[in-house]
Amino acid sequence: MKKFNSLLDAARFAATISENWHFANSDETYIKDTLLTLAKTSDGEDPIDEDSFYLVSLSGAIGLCPDGEDIDWLFLVGPDDEDLPSTYTESRELNFCPKCGYPIASGANFCDECGEHLF
Repeated sequence: MKKFNSLLDAARFAATISENWHFANSDETYIKDTLLTLAKTSDGEDPIDEDSFYLVSLSGAIGLCPDGEDIDWLFLVGPDDEDLPSTYTESRELNFCPKCGYPIASGANFCDECGEHLF
């Protein structure tokens, strides 16, 4: 999972993984443009606390982690999202660039050595 400080940044990243989402507690569905508009509005009107962050799953689902531990999944992608974790544990293992093997910091978007875009 990848962490973000704003819903808009999380939605932009999720849009690289999936094309459709549904709201966790209703039948409302969203496509990329409507999700990005909603995220921008939400960030402007109701920004999250500095200790909170958003998470994007490997499937593109978006969740809010208000306390650094529990995850409230907001936008889901499909039936596999039933298996999403309910708590967040930050990985402390060292990551490496898949292109050049250079060690990378957790949460990095690009390799500092070769510039490879990381997911």
